[in-house]
Amino acid sequence: MQTFLHILLLSTVELFNLLGTIIVVGFVLGFLEKRATAFIYHVFGWKGIAVTAWLGTPVHEFSHALMCGIFRHEIVEIKWLQLKSGDGTLGYVSHQYNPDSVYQKIGNFFIGTAPVYIGILILSLGMYVLLPDTYRPFMQAIRAGLHPYSGLESFFAFFGHSIGALASHLFSIENLMNPRFWIFAIAGICISAHISLSTADLKGAWNGCLSIFGFLVFLNVAGFLFGFRTNGLIARISAYNLYILAFSGIAFLFSLVWMSIGLLSVWAKKIR
Repeated sequence: MQTFLHILLLSTVELFNLLGTIIVVGFVLGFLEKRATAFIYHVFGWKGIAVTAWLGTPVHEFSHALMCGIFRHEIVEIKWLQLKSGDGTLGYVSHQYNPDSVYQKIGNFFIGTAPVYIGILILSLGMYVLLPDTYRPFMQAIRAGLHPYSGLESFFAFFGHSIGALASHLFSIENLMNPRFWIFAIAGICISAHISLSTADLKGAWNGCLSIFGFLVFLNVAGFLFGFRTNGLIARISAYNLYILAFSGIAFLFSLVWMSIGLLSVWAKKIR
């Protein structure tokens, strides 16, 4: 019994190491997006939502569709953008999968959370292409701050380091005078404003998370029976979390900008 409890605890820790950063980043960006959307809608209605949805929603749905292809889910229907749905749904990807396939069941997590990490990836590529003189020193700052972290204190310390480095390089005088910066900023705000996960996304991600946990339990049971350890492999795989955390700062900053615009709009409306 004690061994089984140890395996469950180990599997839980490994699950958090693998997926915890994506989940935390997703909830933080979701909070910022929901606040910004509420402010913008209060002042401008659906026209304000459409200002960012024209790009942000198709990118959101593309992320789902891309991961559906990778995890072999059948796409039944895609709505890239609909501004007059009646229930506020801007877009969706309807898909189905084989419930007997562990691979496809695990894919539910990555399909559900795809807008978070694919959105961050697209923003990172946008910076690389449009603002290479910003991307290079930012990457150097990230590498300089990389180190194995443990606990929330160093987790937030690394995030703070990344945000500081990004803000100092991104919002420079040179960039503010560069037309490519404004193209990147507009695209960044649009994508960040629609990066959060819907209720359906979260439900699918939760189902996939349970499947991943079950798979980790299976691996750890096999490791106990046959004498091999999985924690070293999981630790190496989860190293990507540092890069997700660092580059999530791009979406975080643009989400703050959009929320600030919405909040200022609400205040301006009250003053009038």
